Amino acid sequence: MKTKVPGLAITLILLSSCVSADLNQSAAKIPVSSSASYVPRSPQPESMAIDNQQLPSLDGRSLSLAQCIKIALEQNPQTRETWQRARSAAAGVGQARSFYLPSVDVTAGATRGDSVLLGSRQETGTVDTFAAGFGVRYLLFDGGARSAGLTGAESELLAANFQHNATLQDVALTVEEAYYQFLAARELERVAEQTIRQTQYHVDVAQARYQNGLVARSDVLKSETEKADADLLMVRARSQVRVVRGRLASAMGLTPSENFEVTGLPANLHQRELADIKQLMTDASSQRPELRAALARVGSARSKIDAGKARYWPRVTFNTDYGRLDRTFVPERDEWSLGIGITWPLFDGLNREYTIHRAQSDLDRSVAEYETLLRGIELEVWTAYSRLIEAGQAIEAAGVLVASAEENARVTEGQYKNGTASIIEVTDAQTSRTTAKVRLVEARLDWYTALATLERAIGRTLARKST
Repeated sequence: MKTKVPGLAITLILLSSCVSADLNQSAAKIPVSSSASYVPRSPQPESMAIDNQQLPSLDGRSLSLAQCIKIALEQNPQTRETWQRARSAAAGVGQARSFYLPSVDVTAGATRGDSVLLGSRQETGTVDTFAAGFGVRYLLFDGGARSAGLTGAESELLAANFQHNATLQDVALTVEEAYYQFLAARELERVAEQTIRQTQYHVDVAQARYQNGLVARSDVLKSETEKADADLLMVRARSQVRVVRGRLASAMGLTPSENFEVTGLPANLHQRELADIKQLMTDASSQRPELRAALARVGSARSKIDAGKARYWPRVTFNTDYGRLDRTFVPERDEWSLGIGITWPLFDGLNREYTIHRAQSDLDRSVAEYETLLRGIELEVWTAYSRLIEAGQAIEAAGVLVASAEENARVTEGQYKNGTASIIEVTDAQTSRTTAKVRLVEARLDWYTALATLERAIGRTLARKST
């Protein structure tokens, strides 16, 4: 029996290696960082993380949309939260796989005591007892409970991974919206600057005509009122720039006090062709991570039914023990045992039946939740698609409106200089010109926002946005 100890030690080392490899394998099934997407059946998930180091100050920097999204995916705490959930689910897979490995335990003990024979009431004297040994237990059969548990854990891991992907896309959408709002605020600030210059020109013209006795003092007052209103517009525009810059910084996971700029976007991006709406809905049904997470939850619920059914089967275990027992410190008597145990519960108060009924109800609920989510996503795609078409048409209409308002203001200013138009007509024309420019900026903002919303509704990858 002593010759078997080295063999058992080697077996224990091999088992430890298997466990370590299993943990590494589970860790490979989650995103590599909180800013990386989960890619199914890929050994290396697509990583979009920036350098894992302290970010330099953004003061004075000009950031593109891709840079803003990269910073957000790394710094926003929402991505770290869902990433840790995925790591927790990966550990759950390792726990489920551990039941396929044997359990090994080592025992040792020493006792000292007196014993009395009850028949003769004689003491046998103080006795020292030493014992040492180890045992191996392995589950041979459990009716499929281990397999169901592993399937459920893997489904929960998939759900956590896809939910992490959904969080990444939500964060990216928030950054995009704030980014476009920042660009729009900057554009409105430029419109305010142009309005100030134009109204100051009206003041100069009115004062010149008043000094020459061509108009009344009221023309000068009306033009100065128009100029004051333009100054107020500039104050609001600059305040809006500060607000949306802070909103963008917050969406990126930074403090709102960061002072940075953003680069512009192509002005004619809205002219690109849109895919067929039915194809977009089909893409959404296969790409949205929320749907794939819901499907994984359906698989997890189904595995619980299998686990409940497995409780009707007996559990068969293999047991082996080896040790030594003697009354000297170095015992010489070996003890060993081999055996197979069977446990078959016949009645448990209908607990198994209710467990299966509950699991079936959970499965039906998960299927209904998936169908509800699918209908909602289809509506999201349809609404975003319609908003995008509306915004594109609004840009065209706003462009015509700006051209018309510019021409009307130019003509009216010339007529005022010639004395054929009043200052009221000039201020009305200027108001129409400013309003038209603001509407064009708002239409472009609506288009970019609608495009970002549509891409999020479809569930497209972040690779294009983050490069």
